[in-house]
Amino acid sequence: MKLEFDPAADAAYFEISSAPVERTEEIEPGINADHDAEGCLLGIEVLSVSKRNLSEQC
Repeated sequence: MKLEFDPAADAAYFEISSAPVERTEEIEPGINADHDAEGCLLGIEVLSVSKRNLSEQC
C-alpha cells in the first residue's frame, strides 16, 4: 500500500495494489476508484484535496 500526494495537482492517491487498471469508477464528484479486470479495488484518487472539508463528512 502507498499514499501519494501531488501538491501541484492538489490530488491524493491511495494505492492498494500496483496491478494494471482495467476501469475507473467515479464514486462521487472528485473521488475515483480504480479496479482490475476482476473488479478488485486497486486504488482511490481524491481530487481537490485542499478544498474538501473532511472533518464534517464523518
